[in-house]
Amino acid sequence: MSDNVIETSTGSSDTEARRRQHEAVEISGWGERFEFVQPHNLSFWVYIVLTAIGALQAWSFFAPQAGFYADGFAIAAVLCSLCGLAWFAWFRHIDRWERQPGRLIAAALLWGAIPATFAFAMTVNTAMLGIYPKLFGQVWSANWAAGATAPITEEAAKLCGFVLLMGLAPRLIRTVNDGLIVGAFIGLGFAVFEDFLYAANASAQSFGTDPFGNAVHMSVTRIAVSFVSHPLFSALVCAGAIYLIGTKAQPRRIGLGLAFVAAGMFLHFTWDDAVGLSGGNGLAMFGVMFASIVLGFTILTIAFRRAAPREYQFVRDILAPEVEAGHLTDAEVDGVLDKKARKAFQKAAPDRQSRRARKHLRRAILDLAHDVARERGSDTEAVQHSRAEVERLRTAAGLDHTL
Repeated sequence: MSDNVIETSTGSSDTEARRRQHEAVEISGWGERFEFVQPHNLSFWVYIVLTAIGALQAWSFFAPQAGFYADGFAIAAVLCSLCGLAWFAWFRHIDRWERQPGRLIAAALLWGAIPATFAFAMTVNTAMLGIYPKLFGQVWSANWAAGATAPITEEAAKLCGFVLLMGLAPRLIRTVNDGLIVGAFIGLGFAVFEDFLYAANASAQSFGTDPFGNAVHMSVTRIAVSFVSHPLFSALVCAGAIYLIGTKAQPRRIGLGLAFVAAGMFLHFTWDDAVGLSGGNGLAMFGVMFASIVLGFTILTIAFRRAAPREYQFVRDILAPEVEAGHLTDAEVDGVLDKKARKAFQKAAPDRQSRRARKHLRRAILDLAHDVARERGSDTEAVQHSRAEVERLRTAAGLDHTL
């Protein structure tokens, strides 16, 4: 769309607000669609081949035992899947800025579940864990081998998939926030299958003695600590990768990128080697794990806060013509983006019904931003419907354009 033909939704000529919107849509990639099948893209074929290898590895691992421990495998699959669905719903909830297309999320989950787990991590981990006892002895290996291996092999495996997805969706994965969200979904796929793998092994290693109970016990144990796991680690590593690589929407920041990658790997190390770090003391091990949880979520909060201003500016620029045309107010847009303004916006509501309407209004304004970006600023039926929903909720919230 060239500047000399840009038209606003109200029919006025090219404006500064309209230019801001056009540039924001171009740079951010908001509204872009994702096509997984790209025969002319090498990333597509690498993804397919490695997924096929991972699937064959998974089949060769599970198939010989599946008939003997079917009950245990089934309950482990159900429990781990339910946990995964809960985290999936939460990650989709926090993916509030540029909503990643469902196909891209599916590709991220699949990579974490199959190629990263079975084509890379399990194969390399098995080899390395067999070497360490010979080099350093059984005691050292029991305390430190997992942390000396998994943070490197597993984070590298997940990061390879993230780079491939960047090759498949270069306009969709551009900001640090994209790295955090897509990385979390890759980690979620890895975590669900790793949890299932542990539960399946618990069934098989009991030699047929209560395979169902062993699978339930291991599944519940893994699920109980899943809130600090691979989604957190890979979210930080993939966010760091965006800083390291640099994109059209995110200038390269090598120092910050290395810091986030190192943080993700370090947290992975502390989680896997909590026994070694605590000297085998149960209370000290709890302290190590608690400190790791606090540190992990602190760093994750910092990562999201550093990523937020870029997304905020995209929202403001995409909605600038809507504000100029009087469909929105600056205060309403600020109520979506700024935490302090959002609290004041809610507090100013006269009653409970109005507060509820204002909460839905914030969501409707973001929906309008997504529709405007998807339609590239055109005054389509979808955009008109979103505007009408904003107006309906504004009326229910007791607001008017004089806010």
